[in-house]
Amino acid sequence: MAVERLQKILSNAGVASRRSAEAMIVAGRVAGNGKTLDTLGARADPEKDEITVDGTPVLRERYRYVALHKPTGVLSTTSDDRGRPTVVSLVDIEGATLRPVGRLDLESEGLILLTNDGALTELLTHPRHEVPKEYLVAIDQPLGKKGRERLVRGVRHEGERLKADSVQLVSPGGSSGDPDPRWLLITLHGGRKREIRRMLSVVGRRVVTLRRIRIGPLALGTLAAGSSRELTPEEVEALYEAAKAERKQSRGSMAAAAEAPGMAFPHPHPIAIDGPAASGKSTLARALVERFGYVLLDTGLMYRAIALAALRAEAPASDAGACAELARGGLLRLAVGGREVRVLLGEEDVTDLLRAPEVEGAVSDYAAIAEVRRELVAQQRLFAAQQPSVLVGRDIGSVVLRDAPVKLYLQASEEVRARRRGEQAAEWGAQQSASEAGRDISGRDTTDSTRAASPLVEPEGAIVIDTGELDADAMIARAIEAIEERAT
Repeated sequence: MAVERLQKILSNAGVASRRSAEAMIVAGRVAGNGKTLDTLGARADPEKDEITVDGTPVLRERYRYVALHKPTGVLSTTSDDRGRPTVVSLVDIEGATLRPVGRLDLESEGLILLTNDGALTELLTHPRHEVPKEYLVAIDQPLGKKGRERLVRGVRHEGERLKADSVQLVSPGGSSGDPDPRWLLITLHGGRKREIRRMLSVVGRRVVTLRRIRIGPLALGTLAAGSSRELTPEEVEALYEAAKAERKQSRGSMAAAAEAPGMAFPHPHPIAIDGPAASGKSTLARALVERFGYVLLDTGLMYRAIALAALRAEAPASDAGACAELARGGLLRLAVGGREVRVLLGEEDVTDLLRAPEVEGAVSDYAAIAEVRRELVAQQRLFAAQQPSVLVGRDIGSVVLRDAPVKLYLQASEEVRARRRGEQAAEWGAQQSASEAGRDISGRDTTDSTRAASPLVEPEGAIVIDTGELDADAMIARAIEAIEERAT
C-alpha cells in the first residue's frame, strides 16, 4: 500500500475525523514505529508501520489477542530446548506469531495473555504501569490476620521487598462467602519472580495451589485448564485503558484512592446500586462509602458530562457518531478525590456544572445513544476493577457489573419520587412545581425503561428495597444488613 498522510490513515481507521486527527498529531499523541510524529506533513505506510495514538495501535485488525488458562507443568515461553510444553504450543492461531505477556512459573496455573501486539505487551509488562493481578492461592496451613497484614505491609526476601496490595480469606472458588482459612485471594501490582511463593515462605507458609484469575479487567472466568479463547475488542480496549490508568496514577495525574490501613477490604466489592430516578440511590451510596471506606462513582455524572460536552459542541443527540466521538476521544476523565469521583472534561472540573437545568433536560437523550453507553460502560468496568467501589446508575447490576457480589435495586412509587425530585431541584438551586416534578419523573422513567441500549430493569439476583415508606436511616440499615450477610 502507498505511503499516506497520517491524518488520512487515522480517519480511514475510524479513529477520528481528519480535523480531529490533525489536532492529535500536532499535540504529539501519534507515533509511528515508536517515534512521535507531530507534523501535519508526516506520512506512513499502514501496511508496514505500527501507528499508535496515545500508545494504542490504530490498525487493530493485524493483531490477535488470546487468553489462555495455563496448566501446571507448562512453560510461559515460546520454546524450550528440552522439549517441554509451552504456552505457545497450546494455542494455534493461523497467520500470527504470538508471545506470552509476562510469566507464570512452572508449578503455577491460570490466566496468561498471548498476543503479537508489541504496544500492549509493553504497557502490561513495564514496571511503571503495574496493572494489578489477582491470584487464588491455597496454602498448607491457615494464615492469621497478623500474617495477612504483614504481607500487605511488605516483607523482605533475599534483599528484595515483596508486598501485596491486598490479602483476603476466600472460599476455594474465590468468593468472599464461606471463606476457608487455607485459601487466599492475593492482589499484586508487581511481578517479581515467584513473588507470592517467596513472600508466603517468609511468614512460614507453603503454597499448595497458585492460580492467577485476573489481569487488570480481564478475568479467567470458567476457562478450563489448557483451553484458550480470543479476546473481544471491548476486552482489549479495557486492557489498554487499565495500563494507561496505572501509568497516569504513577505520574500523579490522577489522585489515587485513599488506601485503607493494614488489611484489605473485608466486605464484598464492587457494590452495584440501581433504580429509577429519585429512588434514594445517591443517599444510600454515600452512606455505604462512609461505612466501608470504598470510592463512589455516580455513573450518571459521566452521561451528564457527555451531555454538557455535546451541548457545548452543538452536537445534537441525533448525531450519534459525533456524540460517540466525545465519549471515546479522551475528553472525559475521572479523578478520585477522597471517597468520591470528580468528573473532568479535558482539564476542566465540571462536576458542579452537571446539575444545571439544560444538562438535566438533555441527559436522557444522550444517555440513550448505544455508542455512548458502550464507551462509558467500558470505562466504568475499568474503574470498578481498580479499587473497592460503589457504582450507582440505571444499568450497573444488569449490564456494567453483572457479576458484582452485591447488587441493590431501589424502588419507590412515582408520587414519592416526584416529591423527592422537587426537593432535590430546590437543593440544586432550581424551582420545580409538583406537576413539573411529576412530568420529569414520568418522562425519565419512560426513557430509561424503553431505550434500546441498557434499559432500566431489576438486575438478576439483586436485593430489592422499596424506599417509599422508609426514612434514610432505615433504608441504609437494611442495605448494610444485607451486605454484612454476604460478607459472613
